[in-house]
Amino acid sequence: MRILATAGDVDSLITEIRLRTPLAALAQQHGWTVQWRSFHECRPVDLASAELLIVQRGAARRVCRLEERALEAGAAVVHEIDDLLTEIAPHISQHAAVRSQLPWLVRGLGLADLVTASTPRLQRELAPLARATALVPNHAFFDEDRPLPPQWPGQSVHLLVASSDHLLTGALTAALKRVVGAEARLVVVGPPADALAAAGLPLERHPLMPRREFIALARSLPNALALIPLEASRFAACKSAVKWYDYAEIGVPTVASAVPPYLDAIRHGETGWLVDGSEAQWLAALRTAIDDVAARRRIAAAARAEVRSKHSLAQTVAAWHTALLLARQLRRSRRVAVPRGPAAWWRAAGDTAADWGVALRRWNRQRLAQRRDAAGQ
Repeated sequence: MRILATAGDVDSLITEIRLRTPLAALAQQHGWTVQWRSFHECRPVDLASAELLIVQRGAARRVCRLEERALEAGAAVVHEIDDLLTEIAPHISQHAAVRSQLPWLVRGLGLADLVTASTPRLQRELAPLARATALVPNHAFFDEDRPLPPQWPGQSVHLLVASSDHLLTGALTAALKRVVGAEARLVVVGPPADALAAAGLPLERHPLMPRREFIALARSLPNALALIPLEASRFAACKSAVKWYDYAEIGVPTVASAVPPYLDAIRHGETGWLVDGSEAQWLAALRTAIDDVAARRRIAAAARAEVRSKHSLAQTVAAWHTALLLARQLRRSRRVAVPRGPAAWWRAAGDTAADWGVALRRWNRQRLAQRRDAAGQ
């Protein structure tokens, strides 16, 4: 199968998790080919050579046009989405942009032969907007089978907070003030560092980073304990517990908010700790995890076993295989109107112009990049 995969940024973390890693494994297994294009670099000639188009989180007029062209050319179309973007939370950095493009997102979901979702709850929410849906769950990061990291008694615990958004609760911040110091050190990746530093908490700050680099950082922390705060909302409930999957795989025990998706994934006291939104529960869970080294070891082992049995890359690859075959089957049973006569001629002329336009933009970007490199030498 010849697959064309498109996204706003084909090198983003979410594209790596949802598409690049599993599709590379799937293509290798079955001898398929996968071509990658950003929405703005995708040309009509790319669409003409594809048997199946995957659109990731497409919310723009151009994306809908790509879907329409692929359908007219006989290709199957899959719209991949991992968040409830139709009800995006206000604290998300792209909230205003996504809300402004919502009509195009809804149209794109309806155009596709199949919509793939990362969780059963998200799949149910999107079902009324889609012709058909399929579940393609997220997977834990795995590169090699390493022993669980040691948890040493009598040494400081490194509390790890990581997020691409500014979401933090006052209750967690207040609880951290009670424990960060001699018994615990705070390591923060991403925007939450600003609020925690402003609250007067001493911390080790890191920028957002690729998944592999983040995993390496988490593995390097002595006596690591991950903290995952999350609000209670329909948007949050539809998210995947992929953070916990990664922490569990590398052996970092986790304290998370007792809301979906973590309420669905973590068994309290067995594969992690769950807390409500109060300062008292955050503080109690932190003290338990910091003081009880045996509990950290036990929970780390149980969480890894759980994730390896239910959230492996092989399971995600198998789900993608099933979904793509279903999309192709659905496309074959669907009739799509194709422009004829003058409309087809003008469409072909427009496609030629679009191909030249994309090629010119690529050439210009390469020229500017070479100038910047030369100026920096």
